[in-house]
Amino acid sequence: MTTSIDTAEPEPAPVLTFARTIDRALVHRAAVSEVLVTDLVQTGPEDFLAGAQLPVGHAYFSDHVRTPVTFDFLLLLEAARQAGVAASHRQLGISRDTTFLVNNWSIRIGDPQVLTPGDRPGEMELAGAVTPVTARNGRVRGVSSSVTLRIAGREAAHTRIDVGTAKSSDYGKLRFLQRRSTPPLTTDLLGVLRSRPADAADVGRRNPANVVLGEPIHLGDAVSAQVEPLFENKSLFDHTYDHIPAMVLTEAARQLAHLAGVPTDATVTGCTADFTRFAELDSPLVATARLEAAGAAADGRTGCAVAFEQDGAEAGRIALDFTPAPHGARAAEGTAR
Repeated sequence: MTTSIDTAEPEPAPVLTFARTIDRALVHRAAVSEVLVTDLVQTGPEDFLAGAQLPVGHAYFSDHVRTPVTFDFLLLLEAARQAGVAASHRQLGISRDTTFLVNNWSIRIGDPQVLTPGDRPGEMELAGAVTPVTARNGRVRGVSSSVTLRIAGREAAHTRIDVGTAKSSDYGKLRFLQRRSTPPLTTDLLGVLRSRPADAADVGRRNPANVVLGEPIHLGDAVSAQVEPLFENKSLFDHTYDHIPAMVLTEAARQLAHLAGVPTDATVTGCTADFTRFAELDSPLVATARLEAAGAAADGRTGCAVAFEQDGAEAGRIALDFTPAPHGARAAEGTAR
């Protein structure tokens, strides 16, 4: 009696390319310059491997006062979002004529030093999966994506993003029914004067155009400010919106945390965000932040909770973890090649 031994070698891992970006429509971006994903390979029914190039000089993602400079957590989240959306279209068969709405997202950064840029744009590998969320009738009503991000072979972060999906034709009807009116668009509000914005340096920014908050109000252990981004900012509003998107709300939470007392050179290494309703463009949206009751942790980390309220109802809630800057620390060798 003889037995056969399977001597077949495992298939080699795909070699990702970083020479050019993928179709901007696949990641729901209007400008090619805002596309981060350079390659997308299907490795299973729901699994994928993607490549992304991280810019070292971006008008929004690189605009910080903190030193040393690191790739921003929102840049990583955006890369993961783009990869998940593209995989949803290619692998799950979701029509390109579909609106994706972020219900919640989270990111955990284990090693901030791996995010130190080199002298060239960073090359990041994203290994993830997109899982369809279906209704009882079998129709896809959302997608859950989980992604591990690696730079120079080292794990940088892990993300999870849950989105709802709606055909563009149904989306307009949904918005009208919820509001009982047609929502205005960001293009309708260009040039509209906002109230006095928060000071750019106080919220960790150099460019005032990247400030998304009005002047803060301090009440006891809390600080509040109205969310008032510039709709002319093409990094935050790459295309037309009828609401304030998740990226802007998360940026507002980070900026408000700095106004609440988190040093502007601290880095966000953890974020958990839940978006419970649309943040409308035509009604005041107020964010309120409180630092952790116990103060900074033993290792210097600080937590901050931010709640968003509009028309008497909660629109979202975001929790951030900050790690202090490693003053005098040297960048890890071989990072962000």
